[in-house]
Amino acid sequence: MAEPAVAALVCPSCYGFAAIGPRLYADPAMTEDARVMLRRTVAEAPARLALFFGPAASTPRVLACASTACQARIRGGGARGMAYGAFGLRLSPAGLEPTIVVHELTHMELAAHLGLRQMAAGSVPAWFDEGVAVIVSDDPRYLDHDAEGAPRCRAGLDGPVPDDPRAFRHSGKAAYPLYARAACRVLTWMNRAGGPPAIGHLVDAVGKGARFAEVYEDKGGW
Repeated sequence: MAEPAVAALVCPSCYGFAAIGPRLYADPAMTEDARVMLRRTVAEAPARLALFFGPAASTPRVLACASTACQARIRGGGARGMAYGAFGLRLSPAGLEPTIVVHELTHMELAAHLGLRQMAAGSVPAWFDEGVAVIVSDDPRYLDHDAEGAPRCRAGLDGPVPDDPRAFRHSGKAAYPLYARAACRVLTWMNRAGGPPAIGHLVDAVGKGARFAEVYEDKGGW
């Protein structure tokens, strides 16, 4: 049996969600201001994603909770947001902000470009996936900016970063250094490899069967 969050993505109305836009479903408890923000963020995200991935490959279904009752109903847990491959994502009440929304949409776009088979095989390490999501969402928790607004590292490159998604998600109190370090690794590599489009080129190459390590190292490693 599918977990409630996945079942709710398949049938939002069965779990009390109402459509507030194309493929966008909200908890009735959501305020109008939050609905406006969510609609705008989802509508504007494709242009941001295209800078890194090129033409869109995902058509995400978004499920957003605005109350603890809704979160409990779908057993959303403590995560602010969770992407389910390229199919859909759920947002918790704490995840109703543009940075989190774009972060999760980035995971979905990467998964769509990578393809189901390569995604299931773990062909792209978790630290790269998470680092890309931090950069695309321009998350101020993990990135600093120069005078022109360009992102720059907040953490150093040294130290371990998990390849396994579960290890990354369950990092607990180590979340800050892990996310900041992953973002720094990807940002340093991206700048050496030709800028934002290098991310899409790498993901598309791995989706076609190339090994991540070979493409990554070929473009400069970190």
